[in-house]
Amino acid sequence: MARPSLPTYEAFAARAREITTSIPARFLEGIEDVVVHRERLAHPLIDDVVTLGECEPSALVAITGGDTVHSIVHLYYGSFADLAAQDPRFDVDGELEETIRHEIQHHLEDRAGIRALIDEDDLADALHRFQAGLENPTGWWRRGARLERGVWSVENDLFLELRLRPPEFEARRGTTIELTVLDEPFEAEIPEDAEPGEILTYEGAGLPSDEDDHGHRHGSKREAKRAAPSDEDDDEDAPPAGDLHLVLDVGPAKRA
Repeated sequence: MARPSLPTYEAFAARAREITTSIPARFLEGIEDVVVHRERLAHPLIDDVVTLGECEPSALVAITGGDTVHSIVHLYYGSFADLAAQDPRFDVDGELEETIRHEIQHHLEDRAGIRALIDEDDLADALHRFQAGLENPTGWWRRGARLERGVWSVENDLFLELRLRPPEFEARRGTTIELTVLDEPFEAEIPEDAEPGEILTYEGAGLPSDEDDHGHRHGSKREAKRAAPSDEDDDEDAPPAGDLHLVLDVGPAKRA
């Protein structure tokens, strides 16, 4: 697959202005500026997660004490360039337009006092933290979409809670168990040294990714994670599936 050429910083900034001016003026009310930065902006704890854009409350309004919400949209050319260099499927122009619209949506939700995007972004950040081995609140994945009893999705990853009594858990160690997840059979190998509460990850057993599914969100930011390196024989055109995470929920039986 031919890698699309990366626009220069000047062309990228011009395209950002073009996209912004194409948005109806009523949605831009209160947007003071769209600023394009040259640098790459990484997550403070996870270097391979970069910020594509963010919506910042205007400092001027904070100083003057005005009631109207004003915002500045920031875009990070270096973050787009980093992802484009790593992933031949990364569509710079499409991601730029989606990022601008995402940040303007943050501005509109701030004006309306809505938290929908913030909650969505916080959940995506929790997934990044989990994938990086960082701490999260217990059961954080339950803020995702509940697909069936005991199964939640966070982006394309599935979280399956397997409730076991202690004797059942001991008997399952070192064995393969047969499960049904979303009406599909799934075999899960339980390691001999598995611990109660452990989360076992089965790569590629989650939901299939959409071809344009690169964006991940955090707070008022739009973030994206570098694609994992793949073997040369892999089909570059095939987007990777998410992972399945089996939560070993071991404890006394619950009453119905």
